[in-house]
Amino acid sequence: YYDIGWKAVTAAVSDVFSRGGEPEVALASIGIEKEKVDKIEEIIKGIKDACDYYQASFVGGDLNSSTGSGWVDISVFGRVLCNTKAENVKKGDKIIISNPIGYTSLVFISYLNSWKIKLNYIEKNKIKHPIINRRIVSLFKEYCDYIHYSTDISDGLIVSLYNIIERSRKGVKLVRIPISDYISSKLAEYHIKIDDILKYSGEEFETLLVVDKNYTEEILDFMKYLGFSPICIGEISDTNNLQFNDKIIKKTGWDNFTGWF
Repeated sequence: YYDIGWKAVTAAVSDVFSRGGEPEVALASIGIEKEKVDKIEEIIKGIKDACDYYQASFVGGDLNSSTGSGWVDISVFGRVLCNTKAENVKKGDKIIISNPIGYTSLVFISYLNSWKIKLNYIEKNKIKHPIINRRIVSLFKEYCDYIHYSTDISDGLIVSLYNIIERSRKGVKLVRIPISDYISSKLAEYHIKIDDILKYSGEEFETLLVVDKNYTEEILDFMKYLGFSPICIGEISDTNNLQFNDKIIKKTGWDNFTGWF
């Protein structure tokens, strides 16, 4: 229950951080079955600790009884540091991801296969207790003029890339799929395809940045200084689609109403 509170805050502040903001205030709406009301303090502690970590004030909210599985809903208000807009995206801009991904995909795939894939502490913790490096605010403060657009990838890498395509009316040409080396080794061990990792993705609270091509290396170096392991994964094109190795990648990932598609 502590992790549920923590993760709910992390999911909410991820949008603020990744859009060039700094979270300041958080409110919570909680619904819980009466038989589990003794767990409220654990949830609240998770919320409060996460807010303290991300340097936002937890100022209260609303508590309700629930006859179902319940909910934790977090609203976050923040301060704009860098107002990036899709209309600023142009052909030749480079696309950077803040860290390698794939950990949560492995958990989802294992779940769909009755937990046949053995998971270690790192993979489980990426799902249970995700942590965002809040030093990303320093990146937006320092390089705002050269960050043309940004978004988080909590709905999956491919869905997020297509959001960039649809909002900017441009295309994306990938040169690399940013799956971690460790996850890649697991792929080989369990014969999991890259397509599956991309489809069953999400809840990795990393940031995609569309940056001026002339400042790419400088931004990558600064992100490493801030504690990230950034990767330049491609560039903006004028094709109105997503391409990798001269093949078009269809939109795939998670939808709250239809599940994985």
